[in-house]
Amino acid sequence: MGGDHPSQECKAPSTPGSKKLRSLPLGLYLSGGIVALVFLLGLIAPLIPYDPAAAVDYQRQLAGPSWSHLLGCDGQGRDIALRIVKGTEAFFWPGILAMTIAVIGGAACGACAGYMRGWVGQAVRGLMQLLDTLPRLVFIVLLCTILDPGMYLIATTAGVLFIPTIAAICRRKVETLASEDYILAHIAHGFHPAWILGYHILWLQCRPLLIRQACTVFSYVLFVETALSYLGDYGVQEPWPSWGNMVAQTREGVGFWPWFVPAVMIVVSIAALLAFGNAIARREEAMR
Repeated sequence: MGGDHPSQECKAPSTPGSKKLRSLPLGLYLSGGIVALVFLLGLIAPLIPYDPAAAVDYQRQLAGPSWSHLLGCDGQGRDIALRIVKGTEAFFWPGILAMTIAVIGGAACGACAGYMRGWVGQAVRGLMQLLDTLPRLVFIVLLCTILDPGMYLIATTAGVLFIPTIAAICRRKVETLASEDYILAHIAHGFHPAWILGYHILWLQCRPLLIRQACTVFSYVLFVETALSYLGDYGVQEPWPSWGNMVAQTREGVGFWPWFVPAVMIVVSIAALLAFGNAIARREEAMR
């Protein structure tokens, strides 16, 4: 009577946070696998020879998937799978460039704005507020109408325009952590401010947020490139492939399959990039 039963062991209650932590890897691995595939295609695409004129073969026009053409052929008999791979060149390295500019510039400006006092910090914050007022897509299109349009110009502009968003995140982290005991201890022991900001705050505390923002910038460049290529004015022009101008084949009435495959690639890639960045950030936050 009243004795303890072996089967009635006390177990810690399952909290929502622990359930979230256990559920993260599946989405992380799925989105991470898609992101890895997109990056792999972007790396190998320049190594694959492609002649736009030789790719045309009207004898295999709108041919279905087969062992020789895994995703079939479009209205001009061009291999869809090959054009999907080569189409990654249009956004891959521009996306890497924009991501690098945004993350490095945003982290540096945010650290300076949060750490420095006086006119220097105020000047950095004022510059970030000025850049943040510019509408990204409208400014990119306006710049393309003034200057010679190109994806590296678009990527550089997008990277610069994302700096204020990342700088605001880093600035809030720096201001929050500046009074923490371990930061004050490092200051008292004479550690250089650049080391404290770069390693202890930006790397250790802001890394998941920076990864999330990097994925957002890359997905934004992918979206802008495919949208401009679809419109046909400032993006990649035929006969060179882009996922955007492959979707634009709908205007030519070439059937369902030639534009459906690149459309799915665009949607899935952007969704995977955003999901991967969010999953990385949530996982690291849940583990702390």
